[in-house]
Amino acid sequence: MRPIAVLEVDGVLALDDPCVPVVETVVHTCGHRWARPIKIPVGAADVLHRLAAEFDVVWASSWSHNAHPALQEALDLPTEPWPFLPVQFRKLTAIRTHAAGRPWAWIDDAIHDLGPIPEPKDGLLVPVDPRVGIMAVDPVALREEVFERVTTRLS
Repeated sequence: MRPIAVLEVDGVLALDDPCVPVVETVVHTCGHRWARPIKIPVGAADVLHRLAAEFDVVWASSWSHNAHPALQEALDLPTEPWPFLPVQFRKLTAIRTHAAGRPWAWIDDAIHDLGPIPEPKDGLLVPVDPRVGIMAVDPVALREEVFERVTTRLS
């Protein structure tokens, strides 16, 4: 059973204001009708490719269905878009519903902004520093941690 990696865009892949990135970034103009420049960490495409090898990737971002096509060229994403959860609020509920019992990892810079969230039994909260974003994620180690924690919590 492949786990699910749920991704936010802002603060994870797009390292824009108000934080100043502490990793090397490159500016890409992303989007079509609403194109805008964003700072993407150098090496983010590689991390995403490794993440997709370990997880089924799902977007959970205010970018909604636009995330994949807007970032496709900049991050060398597959032609077939990854699914997205049409939610800006109550993401944890949407993630659990989408996962339907599969283990998951939610990668987002704003997890702690939601207040105290008890560590879920069915998945893993992965808060990232918005100055580093996805570059702090080791996909292989994350997959192992998801299975280890979920198995331990459910037994």
